[in-house]
Amino acid sequence: MRPQASLVLLGSVLVFMGLSGTSFAQASAQEQTHALIVVGLGGNADYRDRFHNQAVALKEAFTSKHGMLTEHVTYLGERPESAPEVVTDKSTRDNVLSYLSTIAQQTGPSDRLLVILIGHGTSDQAEARFNVTGPDLAPSDLQMALTGFPTQTLALVHTGSASGGFLEPLSGPNRIIITATRTQRERNATEFAQFFVEAITGESADLDKDERVSLLEAYQYAREEVVRFYEDENEILTEHAVLDDNGDGTGSEEVGLNEPDGSLAAGFQLGGISVTEEEINQNPELVRLYEERSQIQARITELRVLRDAMQEEAYMSAMEELLVELALKNREIRAKEGNGL
Repeated sequence: MRPQASLVLLGSVLVFMGLSGTSFAQASAQEQTHALIVVGLGGNADYRDRFHNQAVALKEAFTSKHGMLTEHVTYLGERPESAPEVVTDKSTRDNVLSYLSTIAQQTGPSDRLLVILIGHGTSDQAEARFNVTGPDLAPSDLQMALTGFPTQTLALVHTGSASGGFLEPLSGPNRIIITATRTQRERNATEFAQFFVEAITGESADLDKDERVSLLEAYQYAREEVVRFYEDENEILTEHAVLDDNGDGTGSEEVGLNEPDGSLAAGFQLGGISVTEEEINQNPELVRLYEERSQIQARITELRVLRDAMQEEAYMSAMEELLVELALKNREIRAKEGNGL
């Protein structure tokens, strides 16, 4: 097969599977995903209700649609007393740091953490901030708290204004940072949150139609819908979402498997409606399939390390074989999940 044709086929398989180009670390049967949703100050009733409804929709989707354990989803809100059945606690700076510390003690070395900030942000010459009751939350606050997750894959999605100021300080290896604005100087209220929530709760962002949504898909969907929103409103685009997942501290607007940023986000997938993590752990055959998939993923990672030492045609041929093997294993897993446990 010609190298160019191999490249096209490889790209097609990758897009179909929604996999990462540098990290194929989908959650295995032993891995758990933890989510912390933080809603900041609304400022008025309209924003307060909007932010709360977005958080509730996310929490419901994480547990009922994506199979996350209820005890692994925490929602800190502005007014927990108004909805104690869904809001875990008040969204203060101290509470955010305290709950991150608690989650760090509960996570295994291969677990994943997803932190989503919904609200308004501000900035001065020194630092961007996320507005919460009491002292605001700053990137420097999160820098210390997130050291409690040295091996876990970490994703931070800041959907508010001035959020770009959080990207560079929090960027690092095995981290996905998504911000609604590319700098802390974009201070207008943002629309990114509503479309990111749509991506997680609906079906439109599932571009490869595998009944899962990756953070790459969610970001791409939300970014495109934000642009469409401003065009429909005939307004100047005042927010430019960016994503950084290669640890260089620079966010990219255009992301993808063949771009500097996007590969790690492609591998951070929210897992569909078929089974919960608890049910997976209780099914030995499904556990075996996940372990076999992890072995294939490890071989893919090893092959990528050898790329520079190989002829391009030989590399592409070997990678195609592994990706086909991985696609078949994913099909086998989905069939087993669909048969019920």
